[in-house]
Amino acid sequence: MKKIIILAAILILPGFLYYLLERKGENRYKTLPIYGEKVLTGTFSNRMGKKVPDTLFHHIKPFSLVNQQGEPIHVLANDSTLAVVNFFYSRCTSFCEQMNNEMNRVAERFINNELINFYTITVDTLYDTPEVLREYAAAYRPETKKWHFLTSGDDNVFDIAQQGFLVDAVQDTTKSVHFIHSASLVLVDSERRIRGYYDATQKKEVDRLIDEIKLLLVEEIREKSPFK
Repeated sequence: MKKIIILAAILILPGFLYYLLERKGENRYKTLPIYGEKVLTGTFSNRMGKKVPDTLFHHIKPFSLVNQQGEPIHVLANDSTLAVVNFFYSRCTSFCEQMNNEMNRVAERFINNELINFYTITVDTLYDTPEVLREYAAAYRPETKKWHFLTSGDDNVFDIAQQGFLVDAVQDTTKSVHFIHSASLVLVDSERRIRGYYDATQKKEVDRLIDEIKLLLVEEIREKSPFK
């Protein structure tokens, strides 16, 4: 009897969470949007008894960088986890500290959830060595939160930002130490699709990110459930 109850709970829980988040919670979204260029394939799939046109969405290619411990990290290579990503540099004098404080708030909120990882990528790769990033990140204790501070590895961070995450990242050559980059935290699903941009300088935006991570986790469970 106990095994039957446990099995029933496993089957019912995703649907119950989905109901709470979509119908009873503050976040009323049925599904989160998918950002980037979309291409209709001309074919259809049957979902929940309805024919839905198949669409090819923008996907971010996995990439390799080096973290604050000097370890190579293959980002977005795991197809079972979500990710939150942002871009910064350690010598930044504008919004970077606030952005990483907000990133830390989100990472702490999901510290025990194995289905989400956090990546903070420097755009100042010549200066921001693993040693510099390790010192910068020490106060956040990122190793305890599945959070990597990343610098140059096998891939170009400007291409990653612009072509992968569809955000600005470029060096301002009119100044000695200045980079132009996005203030957004970017939410990515397990299929490497962009599901949201959140202005890290606005607390309400980051609160929305926290809510929408919960919603996306439920969506992922439903999509991967054999009983959907």
